[in-house]
Amino acid sequence: MNLPVHTLIGPENKSGALLLCGINHGYSKEDERLDVAGVDRSDPYKSFFSDRAVNDYKYRNTLVKWFSLWGYELERTITKAGQFERSIVQTNWLQSCSGNVRDINVRQACIDDSESFLMTCESLKPGLIFFVGSNLLSAFMSRELSARIDAIFGSPISETKWLQKDVINNGKARRRFKFGFQKYEKLSIVSLPHATGSAGIADDYVSSFKDEISGVIEPWWAGHKARLARADKTH
Repeated sequence: MNLPVHTLIGPENKSGALLLCGINHGYSKEDERLDVAGVDRSDPYKSFFSDRAVNDYKYRNTLVKWFSLWGYELERTITKAGQFERSIVQTNWLQSCSGNVRDINVRQACIDDSESFLMTCESLKPGLIFFVGSNLLSAFMSRELSARIDAIFGSPISETKWLQKDVINNGKARRRFKFGFQKYEKLSIVSLPHATGSAGIADDYVSSFKDEISGVIEPWWAGHKARLARADKTH
């Protein structure tokens, strides 16, 4: 099955992975210039998420930096990448391209155009999803998609917990952004601010959520690593 993901699918992320899900494919001024010039921008080569040789662009690099701020320094080369790096999958909910989503009702667009994302979830059955943008979690939990979502991940077992923090740097308060946390029977979810669309989000604000993020990643990783070890023993 040809899934709409940017990451190479292998033994570590074919089931139970950490799925990073953005809204849609970005479209920069440089992308536009290359298209006008008739340059083929497609890249058929896929690798692990943090491989610096593939898709080396601002959105992905910001997410890699955020992982390091939370205590997870992702390796950037094939020779050093381990199971953790290869247990991540990157996708977008919508398969459209745009420079921004200001003119889009993101929640409704994701509900209306959900098939490719739901197909990805049904195939990979991720154990942890990081949504990049709060509207994605809202669409995920919508009444319209609940039957498909519950069939994959079971029922939600908690109310969504939204957190903001007061972070002071040199006497000035950092701009506050929302982080959301949600659990299903077979899935944990984190809703992040947008990695490139959240103007004014500071590294020390992102790092202030280190305990909350690790409190989600660690149980997922412990269970996922144990499953990988059992799979290795059966081969």
